Amino acid sequence: MFRNVSASHLSMRSVGAAGSGGGAGAGAGSSGVVGADGGVVLQSSYSAAAYNSDSSNGAQPRQFRSRRSGAADAKPAARAAGRPQPPSLQQQNAFLRSCALYRSEPMARVRLYFDRVAAHDTIEELGVLGALQFEDLNASQSAFQRSFTSDLKACEEIQRALRFLRAQIESTPGVQINSAVALDLASEVRLDDLAQHISALELGLIEMNSHWDALKVQMNALVEFLAVFEQCSSFFGSSSIRMLLADSNRSTSAALNFDALLSSSALDGAAVASLTRPKEGFSSLQLITGVIQRDRVASFERILFRATRGNCLLRMFDEVQITTARKNGSNGSDEPVPKSVFIVLFSSLEIKLKVTKICEAFAASRYPFPEDGSERERALQESTTRLGDLKAVIASTEKQRRDMLVDIGFNLMLWEHKADREKAIFHVLNLLNYESSTKLFIAEGWATRASIPAIQEALERARRRSNAQLPSVFEEKGKVSTVDHDFHSHDAASASPPTFFKTNKFTQVFQGIVEAYGVAEYQEVNPAVFTVITFPFLFAVMFGDIGHGLLMAAFAVYLIRNERDLEQRRARLGEFVGTCYDGRYVILLMGVFSIYTGFIYNEFFAFPLELFGRSTWKYTESSIMACGVDNCADAAAAAPPLQTYAFGFDPIWKHARTGLLFFNSYKMKLSIVLGVCQMALGLCLSLENARFFRKPLDIWYGFVPQMLFLMSIFGYLVLLIVLKWLTDWNSASCRMSSICEAPDIKNILIGMFMSPGRVPAKNQLFPGQAAVQLLLFIVALISVPWMLLPKPLILRARYSSQLRLGYKKLESDDQETPGESGGAAAHDSCEHTGGFNFGDVMVHQMIHTIEFVLGAISNTASYLRLWALSLAHAQLSDVFAEKLLIASWRSGNVILIAIGFSMWLALTLGVLMMMESLSAFLHALRLHWVEFQNKFYNLNGGGKKFSPLDLSPSINY
Repeated sequence: MFRNVSASHLSMRSVGAAGSGGGAGAGAGSSGVVGADGGVVLQSSYSAAAYNSDSSNGAQPRQFRSRRSGAADAKPAARAAGRPQPPSLQQQNAFLRSCALYRSEPMARVRLYFDRVAAHDTIEELGVLGALQFEDLNASQSAFQRSFTSDLKACEEIQRALRFLRAQIESTPGVQINSAVALDLASEVRLDDLAQHISALELGLIEMNSHWDALKVQMNALVEFLAVFEQCSSFFGSSSIRMLLADSNRSTSAALNFDALLSSSALDGAAVASLTRPKEGFSSLQLITGVIQRDRVASFERILFRATRGNCLLRMFDEVQITTARKNGSNGSDEPVPKSVFIVLFSSLEIKLKVTKICEAFAASRYPFPEDGSERERALQESTTRLGDLKAVIASTEKQRRDMLVDIGFNLMLWEHKADREKAIFHVLNLLNYESSTKLFIAEGWATRASIPAIQEALERARRRSNAQLPSVFEEKGKVSTVDHDFHSHDAASASPPTFFKTNKFTQVFQGIVEAYGVAEYQEVNPAVFTVITFPFLFAVMFGDIGHGLLMAAFAVYLIRNERDLEQRRARLGEFVGTCYDGRYVILLMGVFSIYTGFIYNEFFAFPLELFGRSTWKYTESSIMACGVDNCADAAAAAPPLQTYAFGFDPIWKHARTGLLFFNSYKMKLSIVLGVCQMALGLCLSLENARFFRKPLDIWYGFVPQMLFLMSIFGYLVLLIVLKWLTDWNSASCRMSSICEAPDIKNILIGMFMSPGRVPAKNQLFPGQAAVQLLLFIVALISVPWMLLPKPLILRARYSSQLRLGYKKLESDDQETPGESGGAAAHDSCEHTGGFNFGDVMVHQMIHTIEFVLGAISNTASYLRLWALSLAHAQLSDVFAEKLLIASWRSGNVILIAIGFSMWLALTLGVLMMMESLSAFLHALRLHWVEFQNKFYNLNGGGKKFSPLDLSPSINY
């Protein structure tokens, strides 16, 4: 039906008015795109020009086909007298915005007016553009009150039928869905024709399946009957059973010799009549034959024996297994069911009734066995002929069904895309407002400023495409400002601009890591810019090993080199491989940084390397302690080398007894330094946000006391660590002093609070240390009330002054949107529609202050996980290498060496490369979310992600 349909018969249904008021409606009329070549729509020979027939009306720019695409900012070129001029401040800001990740794209709130005839085509063109997020203008109406609810239900019915067709195709072996169909031709398919065609296909397929099921049931019955016939003929065909039956007929006892019958292998056909015809003075011996499922045989035998009290003979042919098919209702596929033939012999009508009921209870199929030989031959011949006819009819039906599914599979993806596309369009139409007086649709939404020219072109293209008489109007509703109110209403917060970052295949995974914590507020600093470096680096601190980093980087390089093939097979990759493929660039950077930190730790699969020369230490017989190669005149003094190792740790530390203490001391201090630096970076970014949004209260009573508190305690701790590292504790002057020894930094920090102003001589690191510590202690104490009290008091004073004025500024809804610029002074004023509650503000500030003070301590301690995970990784690597590789190598046995290497490789890949890397990844994720981003990112939780209508074929609706 749809294999060869011209475009002239597939015009899209237009949208018109359905009533008055704020709703939208659908009316008569049609508009569409007619292919230049006649428009063969649903055939494999699709032409690329079939959808380019509207090129005269303005071709759609390719850069706006994806939601992540947009118009590039124009490059500034200010020249005077042929001489280049330095860029202006506006040009520098434009360049920073072009970085795309530091702050979100500038947004504009827009309003569109278009004719009802062009409504459908306009939404479709904007959806193909993928650059406009529509707002709901009918929020007061329920889903059932909107004008296009019936159209949505029609699309859902089409989707349901298409899901049924897809399930039938997937359950049929050898039938595949064509993934190379041109989805861009979906606009040439008329929805009404598609609905009728899909409904006809569904009904035809259901009828065909029912017919096929009925034929299959008849064929299975014939197969079972022939199996019963064969087994009964074999059982009753033996001549040895005749003597037993004759003896039973001449006996004066009515009892039958069941043991003799059971011991006999078979009964011949002539003896069947004597079993079923009653003799004078005796009960007749009768039989019931049939088939039963194999898994019910044991229960069937047990129930039959108990019900008849053993007065029957059951013969099961376990060595014969009949496999028939039954229909699985979940997916329409067939599954084999093994069955066995049974014969029940008995001599009473009462027993016959019991056996019949038991067979019915166990769903056993019963088949008659003819007594007369001629009847058996005629039944066998008829059954065989009928079975052959049924097989031929079933084969023909199956071929017809397969051909039908092949035709459906060729166009199924196009139909699914069309149904999803129309459903999305009608959903957006339900969001629009319809003015019955002007017969115009009104749409409001958000768009990036870079995409405004493309939106205007799409509106004009849709108007010409639909032959609308009235022009479409584009209106920008004021200028969105980056200035925030200290107080804003709930409505203003809900109407704030959405956040959109232009990403590529490299940066989108880092943006995803950040947005898993929360969506940034509009124009807020995006931590993804820093996460690109800090996340893999912190991971590498915990996973530092050259060999492990090489394995990880090699795996990422494989994914990147084959990303085109893997992208085509994305749906079949599986959850684990698919996740690794999505994060291939993160894995690459984690591997590269792990190689770098591995050079610093000097570890290659837990083995030290001498890449930068031999060790600068050596052992002598004079002392158990090593001394420097160039400073070993007195070996007992254990003097360090004058020239240290060129890069990273000296390889001798890996074998030293004090190596673990040395590594622990270094990694623990490094964790503190890295943690304080990253938290300070987070506070600096909060300063950048407050400066950008012009919020001086957050600068002077938020950032300043927080930075002072952090630096006075933990910044000073970092300073002590650096000073201790830079001090030469083995110098001649230090050796001559009795008090020159490396102090314990923990004792210094504890003494700073327990005994301020006093520093013992053994804890002295620099002159004037006592006065510095006292000053820092006072600053830390002052910063706490500095964070707590001024901001709520200033806000209350501002609100009181506003009440004394007796009025507040009126805003025009047509000219400004919530968050629009009105001057820094106006935005620092206390505009708050719900009034000011000093108690709530004070409690909120108190919670924020306590959270920061306690968080500064807990967050700093949390960075010690870098030390712990790095130590665990190194120790696991050492254990695997020593107990498996080295131990097996020392044995000298080739078999043990092979076994040891295999176990080491399996544990390295399974434990270190998978489990340990996942643990380090999660810990690095926590450090970024909790310790870093909570200082400045998404503090109010008001960020909304930009979600434009996107009808591109690659989007799953």
